[in-house]
Amino acid sequence: MSSHAITVIIEAHRGDSANAPENTLSAFRRALDLGADSIELDVHPALDGTLMVIHDSTLDRTTNGTGAIQTKTVEQLRRLDAGTWLAPEFADEKIPSLEEVFTLLAGSRTNLNIEIKASPSGFNVPRALVNLLRRFGRERDYIVSSFNLQALLEVRKIEPQMQLALIGKGPQILPQAKLHGLPWIHGEFSTVDKPLIEAAHALGMRVNIWTMDDPSRFAYWKGIGVDKICTNCPSKMLAAAGV
Repeated sequence: MSSHAITVIIEAHRGDSANAPENTLSAFRRALDLGADSIELDVHPALDGTLMVIHDSTLDRTTNGTGAIQTKTVEQLRRLDAGTWLAPEFADEKIPSLEEVFTLLAGSRTNLNIEIKASPSGFNVPRALVNLLRRFGRERDYIVSSFNLQALLEVRKIEPQMQLALIGKGPQILPQAKLHGLPWIHGEFSTVDKPLIEAAHALGMRVNIWTMDDPSRFAYWKGIGVDKICTNCPSKMLAAAGV
């Protein structure tokens, strides 16, 4: 039996996003309380380059604001409501900075998967991210992921030891990850199968699937050797894993 099949990391997608507003401190606290092994989040730069935790490049879907995040100051972003869209009880929720999330996780064993959504012209997101990781002493622990291979390679130039993960469709990202010696691939779950996982493992690479929300499928994925499952339903997935 492959050692890869023994323990599957359960990663909370944008925090416990089934039960709290995605990418907020409430969602991350809930994931911590559940004992999630890892939390996935997304970053975009504010006007001054401060990394803010939000999925979209615009504010419209998950806040009461509008427009592009990179055109707003941190102060403008702080004033927005990032919770009411999900439920009135989350009306006080704010868009967190990445620094706030690092502070929340300090001292916990929960890992972090930081997805670079974009590094717009005039913003050096890889540099800002590595600087923050170094300040918190997490440059060897946390994973940096992206659909954008160039962003990952820029992170590596600054911090060669960083754990990097290319995101996308399994058969497309495996050859690129192999070419650049990346330690992880994060494949959309419907594009990942046992032969792909075995090919990745043969290269010393680990495989995460996203976004898999069916706990009845946990045993199947564990059985074919997946290393990590990114899910919107971490409590149900942890229960399926027997945690």
